[in-house]
Amino acid sequence: MTSKTDASTKILGFKYQEMIALTTCLEAKDGTKIYLECLGDVSDGEISTEVKHSIDVDKSLIDTHIDFWKTISNIVSEYDKFRFYNKFILHTTAKIKKGSIFEKWNDLTKTAKSKEIKSVIPNETIKTYNDNVKSFDLHKLKDILDKLEIHDSQDSAKTYFEHSLINHSGIINIIKEKNREEFVCQLLGYISKELITSTDYVWEIDINLFRSNFQAFANRYQLDDLEFPVSNVTADISLKDRYRFVKTLENINYQKKIGSSMNNYLRASDSQLKMIKSRTSLSESLENYDADIKEIVEDLKESHIDQITSGSDMNENSRRLLDDSIEKITPITKIEGVTSTRTYYPKGRLIHNLEIESINLNLEDEG
Repeated sequence: MTSKTDASTKILGFKYQEMIALTTCLEAKDGTKIYLECLGDVSDGEISTEVKHSIDVDKSLIDTHIDFWKTISNIVSEYDKFRFYNKFILHTTAKIKKGSIFEKWNDLTKTAKSKEIKSVIPNETIKTYNDNVKSFDLHKLKDILDKLEIHDSQDSAKTYFEHSLINHSGIINIIKEKNREEFVCQLLGYISKELITSTDYVWEIDINLFRSNFQAFANRYQLDDLEFPVSNVTADISLKDRYRFVKTLENINYQKKIGSSMNNYLRASDSQLKMIKSRTSLSESLENYDADIKEIVEDLKESHIDQITSGSDMNENSRRLLDDSIEKITPITKIEGVTSTRTYYPKGRLIHNLEIESINLNLEDEG
């Protein structure tokens, strides 16, 4: 029975590693490749993470803990491959023991870390690793230690699965609660499949392909469109001098537009903030919407510039451009992933573009 239990806990350790890898994939930059069991348990080419899991809730990280010494010995032995890495992480469910050399480890300087390392008297379990580390070039060792962090007391496999994966922002924002566990299991299956189908037995996750598969899986469980959060914010006209777009309107003698523009701007900003808080995955759609508004205004501006004649009233031309832009963008009330907005939203986002000065109503600058 004991041997079966030992085998199960070892397999659980590998599954835990896959879960850490999945989190890394969810948070990776575009174009990245994630490696498992190569240059660390989980590596993205910049950060190498050693993942250590124990079912013993009272396990402590002591001076002679093999997990630490094996980790640093591996880095030393492969220094030429690791030298350009930005960070090394020992991710462990064990807790750093008080009074050990690892206490406040992440706050120590590389010199202090080196002294702590040198002070350890090895036992038979770590002697080979300890000798390898202590015989290594001191300058290079300090470089490694400077980048080495210990993340202790990490959640065990079950807790990590339930809290960190099921409730990861990249998942809860697009998958209904009742489907999240099944969805995460599909993603973990994808991680495993990449080793099974590898032709050279290099366990590699291409993030671009991962994202494509992620979306394919997600399409089966996609959340309904978010109900557009209506805002009833009203502007305080006495605060108008706080806004750059007000100055723009004043410059083209369009004071009568200031009050409505302030209301639309503030209500649209309030609604956007509520949408992001409700579902952070909408950020890209909201950015694309603003970019579309800008592009429409810029296209209109080109046609207005072509119509400028000698003796034209440039302020009147700018006012007409603003009115035409508002008329053009007002019907655009659909954002991907959101039910139809209210008409104040496109108007307010146009004013937002004025506020951040990404569009310019002054035709004279271009004419």
